[in-house]
Amino acid sequence: MNNNFQKTKLSLITLLLLLFTPSILAVAPQKTPPKPKKIQQPLSQQPEAKKFIQEMVRKDHFNRAKLIRLFNKVKMNHEVLKKVKHPYEALPWFKYQQRFVNTKRIQDGVIFWNKYAKALARAEKQYGVPASIIVAIIGIESDYGKQTGKFRVIDALSTIAFKYSKRAHYFRSELENFLLLCREAHTDPLTVYGSYAGAIGQPQFMPSSFRNYAVDFSNNGQIDLSNDVVDVIGSIANYFKKHGWKKGRGIALKAKVKKPYLKHFPRQYQQPHLTLSQLAEYNLQPSHPIPSDTSVSIVQLQSQKGKIYWLGLQNLYVITRYNASVHYAMAAYKLSREIEKARNLQIKKHQEKQKALQQKL
Repeated sequence: MNNNFQKTKLSLITLLLLLFTPSILAVAPQKTPPKPKKIQQPLSQQPEAKKFIQEMVRKDHFNRAKLIRLFNKVKMNHEVLKKVKHPYEALPWFKYQQRFVNTKRIQDGVIFWNKYAKALARAEKQYGVPASIIVAIIGIESDYGKQTGKFRVIDALSTIAFKYSKRAHYFRSELENFLLLCREAHTDPLTVYGSYAGAIGQPQFMPSSFRNYAVDFSNNGQIDLSNDVVDVIGSIANYFKKHGWKKGRGIALKAKVKKPYLKHFPRQYQQPHLTLSQLAEYNLQPSHPIPSDTSVSIVQLQSQKGKIYWLGLQNLYVITRYNASVHYAMAAYKLSREIEKARNLQIKKHQEKQKALQQKL
C-alpha cells in the first residue's frame, strides 16, 4: 500500500511539473524566413550596359570579350548617385561662394601663382587667358592639385550612365571617351581615379575634354594632367581659348536695379544676347559705362540679404562651358580677382621693402 501511495504521489508530482513547467521540448515560435537575396546580374549582362558594349564593339572596334571582363569588375557606387543628385552648385550663392572664395584659397592661390609664374605668363601670352583665371580654376577644381578625386573613374561614369537616366546620355558619351582615352594612352581603366562625376586630374577634365583640349604644354612628349602642373596650366588656357575667350575683355560687372521690379527672365544662364537698350526693359543698368554694342546676360544671385544682380559678358559664358553652373563661373571670377589683388599687394610690399633697404645703403 505504501508503495502504491508513493507511486501515486510521484505520478501527481510529475503531472504537476509537466503542467506548470515550460517544456524544454516546446517548439520555438517560427521566424519569418528571410527573403532570398536578389542575385545581381553582372553589369555586362544588364540591358543598358550590354547595349553600350555592343555599340563600343561596332563603333569603336573594341574587343567584346575584354569589355565584358572589364565591366564585370565595375562597381556601382551609391555615393556617386547621391552626389550627382545634390551637387554643390545647388546651394544658394552666399553658401556656395564661401566654399571657394575664402582666405585660405586666396593665399594658396598666390603661392601657386608665384611658384608657376613662368608657365602662367607663357599660357597667358599664347592663349590670351589671364593667369588669375587659370589659377582660380585649379584652386576650385582640385585645391591646387591637392584633391584630384577618390572615385575610380570607370565606376563613377558607369554608375551615372546606367543608373541615373536623367544624365545617362551625357555620361555614356563620357564613358565612351574614357575608354578611348585609356586605349590611346595604353592605361588600364581600372587604375584611373577622379571625381564623383568622372573628372580627371588637377583641372578635373571630363574624358571628352581631356581628349579634345589637353595639351603637352611642358613639351616632354606626353600629357599628364595629374602630376604635370605645366600641362594643367596650358590645357585650361587652351580650353578657354577654344571656347571663345576674348583676350583683354571683362568677365562680369555689377548691375544697378533702377526699380524694385524686374521683368521675368529665364532661370537658366544664357550666352550674352541682351543689348543695353533691351537690358533697360528689365530695369537694370551697368554699374559703370560700357560700349553700347556690348551684349550681356543677367546673373541673379541669392545673398543673405536678398537677390543681387550682375551682368555676364562673353568670358563669363566661356567659364560656364567649363562648368555649366553660373555659381561656378561667378566663384571663379571672384576668386581670380581676390588672388590677383592679394598677389599685387604682396609684390607692392616686397618692392617697398627692397626700396627701403636700398635707401639705407
